[in-house]
Amino acid sequence: MNPSTPAPVHNPLRILVLTISPSTPLPPLLKGSDLPIQTPYYSATIPIWHDAITSPLEWECEWLSPSASEVIHSIGAWVLTFPKPSSAQSEDALETIRSTLLTIHRVLSHHNNTDDTLSYNEPPLLLAFGMPQPQRPLLAMTDEGWDDLCRECGGWEWIDAEARGKNAFGEKVGGERLREALEANVWDAAGGEGDEEDIDAFEAELGLRGDDDDERLELGISADCAGMREAILKQQVTADKDADTEEEGEEEEGTTDKDIEVKELESMMLKMQAIKEKSASMPDDERRRFAAKAVTEVMKTAVK
Repeated sequence: MNPSTPAPVHNPLRILVLTISPSTPLPPLLKGSDLPIQTPYYSATIPIWHDAITSPLEWECEWLSPSASEVIHSIGAWVLTFPKPSSAQSEDALETIRSTLLTIHRVLSHHNNTDDTLSYNEPPLLLAFGMPQPQRPLLAMTDEGWDDLCRECGGWEWIDAEARGKNAFGEKVGGERLREALEANVWDAAGGEGDEEDIDAFEAELGLRGDDDDERLELGISADCAGMREAILKQQVTADKDADTEEEGEEEEGTTDKDIEVKELESMMLKMQAIKEKSASMPDDERRRFAAKAVTEVMKTAVK
């Protein structure tokens, strides 16, 4: 789908930017009251809310109330921003970050009636944005360590504000990744007739269409999973043949490119299956939006 004029989103969800203290700096992209977005697929002006979690316990009690449910479901992206801890702050600051991530996840799980870990591909978008820390040296923690911590606290995506360019996998990092993630999100708060047409076209582009409306997502995702299984088997057979033709006594060093390709395909297949299972109990409209967004993220990762 490549419309000459991107379809406008008239009733978008919100971005909620949370800080651990009122003095925490904000990402430049999210300092204002709204974020204009225009892509080849849609255009929108996303309202931005700001809040500070000075006491996770008090904040959790307030947001667990039934009256907060409508607000929770009007938020399409949660961005927790915090200064990366210095070595002097050490584990205390790290524990505050961990506790805050878990607190937000508990609130979302409560209102969504699920204890399942949220993933990058599920609404809402969860982004942990580490801002520069004036105190040096920083706490010795790799990006892999941050990725693990954020994922374990409810499926948050870690973004380092100071990172530039692309990572080893060719993916955008830093502020560019923040913008990319927000642009890839689904912001429709309520579907109208025009929105339905856009979703239909989007499903067709992603191969999520079936003959029966009720079976579109299941057929599309199942086909994708089957295709991935076939690709994995072919890669494994090729890898086995290559191994058999190696000269006797020659030792294989490290992991081959084919091994990496097989693992990447297996990971994608598991994600697609998880999307299918997670969306099975959703209402049709919600299921279609969820799957369109989720599969887009999986495929976007695959082509990088």
